[in-house]
Amino acid sequence: MGSKVINFLSWFSVALMVAGFSAGFVSGQWFSLPLGVMLSGVVLLGISLVWRWQRLSPSNPWWQWRSTQSGTNALVATLAVLVILGLVNFIVVRYPYRADFTEQKTYSLAPQTLNVLSALPNPVEVLVFIGNDPSASDSQSQIVLQNQLLLKEYQRQQPNKFKFRFIDPQAEPGLARKHNIRNLGDISLVYDQRMKLLSSGLSEVTLTPAIALLTNERKATAYMIQGHNEVPLSGFTESLAGAVNQLKMEGITVEPLNLSLQQQIPDDADVLVIAGPKLPLLEAEVTLIRDFLKKGGNLFLMLDPEVDVGLKPILEAMSAKLDGRLIVDPKHARLAWPAALTYGEHPITESFSQKLSFFPFAQAVDVQEQPGQQVTPLLQTSEASWAETDLTGQQIQLDQGRDRKGPLTIGVAIKRSISAPPPAPNEKPSPPPKPALSSSSPNSSPSPTASPTGEAVPSPSASPTAPNSESVPSPSLAPTPPLSTESVPPPTGESLQPEIQGEAARVVIIGDSDFAKDDPYFEQTVNRDIFVNAVSWLIMDGDDPTLSIRPKRVIQRTLDISDQMRMLLSVFGIVLLPLTALATAAALWWQRR
Repeated sequence: MGSKVINFLSWFSVALMVAGFSAGFVSGQWFSLPLGVMLSGVVLLGISLVWRWQRLSPSNPWWQWRSTQSGTNALVATLAVLVILGLVNFIVVRYPYRADFTEQKTYSLAPQTLNVLSALPNPVEVLVFIGNDPSASDSQSQIVLQNQLLLKEYQRQQPNKFKFRFIDPQAEPGLARKHNIRNLGDISLVYDQRMKLLSSGLSEVTLTPAIALLTNERKATAYMIQGHNEVPLSGFTESLAGAVNQLKMEGITVEPLNLSLQQQIPDDADVLVIAGPKLPLLEAEVTLIRDFLKKGGNLFLMLDPEVDVGLKPILEAMSAKLDGRLIVDPKHARLAWPAALTYGEHPITESFSQKLSFFPFAQAVDVQEQPGQQVTPLLQTSEASWAETDLTGQQIQLDQGRDRKGPLTIGVAIKRSISAPPPAPNEKPSPPPKPALSSSSPNSSPSPTASPTGEAVPSPSASPTAPNSESVPSPSLAPTPPLSTESVPPPTGESLQPEIQGEAARVVIIGDSDFAKDDPYFEQTVNRDIFVNAVSWLIMDGDDPTLSIRPKRVIQRTLDISDQMRMLLSVFGIVLLPLTALATAAALWWQRR
């Protein structure tokens, strides 16, 4: 009886010490309760040891008892497990790591959000005004839970500069009136005594631009040139509505501008955007744009192949030329939709590595180096692509000596001093050292126009297949004369002029206008980010935290199955699997028996 009491007292004392230590370690506060429990365990353990000592017998000491040895082994194993668990929890808390394996990175913040949070100069607080009704519907409770998870993820990135609170407007009507709250679910952002109301719902797509706009106080205006059948600014499809809305959320006002009617560029114009005109600009309009650049204005050109829009004087002033030939990419499902494989080291594309972007019916852009001008290639196709000269045959193939083999540059960013001299008419600059990104041909001529469908249409006259060429189906396009295959390599880091100081004009040229249109196919690419980043860079400095990949809208995917399939899955999961496991266990038991 005495040995049982001693064993019970020993184990009970160990349990008290472990409980006291665990309470103090988890809470981080060694107050009276954890210390009292641990001291009680130490006292009881001392009593049990003294009791055992008094019951010693010279022939059989207690430390040689089998119960003592087994108890010691169990105690050591228990303490080892506790120490290991404590170390694992300490490492996880001190060095947290999360991995998001979802297709759309649903549980990860976008690079733009991380940039905006890391650039916060002062704390920002998000106030969510929502009722505290216990009888709220399950859908409302789910929305609150999603909002909490999203805001906690923001706070995890910046625990000292990002705060949030959920407020019941009925319990605090004065605070709701101060923030001009009208409906349940409205969100108010507070930063340095400034407030911004967010009534479009809480999501990363809306919250990040609101924080960036509130902290940066950006006020800029982008004018979209109209009157030449440019890409429309609004519409359900085939428009720039999505990109324009994104610009507005980031504090950039977008206005249409018809130069032939207004005959002047407004003084508040920060950037001019020319998106895919189908008719040439008038000479007076070109003069206005050229004078705008000479004064330090910024220009964004998105020009399609085949159309001469009358901007040759402006392009020549920057030693820029458009190739004019349609770029094809046999590795893509749509032949005339080349993908950008390489992105330049530039604020517009610096975070786009391994990201996807497509440029339907694009042409190459060539820019030669000249004094007072910095040129950075932004977008480059793969080596498998080429600029096709003849698109009339039944087979589209790379013809050596006629076609331009990739990689081809389809987008460049130019920073030009407003006092830079124009290039000499007959000057031929020497090619720079080994280029970082290859470019396209300096010679340009009208390029064929793709068929509306972009599908392959056989032609009666089939061109012979070259010996070393790749053959793919050909779309029906108009004939074009042969063009030169010479390449003008873009300037490299070694050949660029020193950093331009003082006033400078910024220009972005992309040989395509379809890449920024609203299309479900582009929702999960960085096409729209390229457009918005280009406009932002033309307006702001290169350290703008919004120049990155923006949050994507979550696509809800559902699986529709028939009633018969649903019943089959239920029978398989509820009946067949358990019966199979039971039968396997019974067979193993019978075999061992």
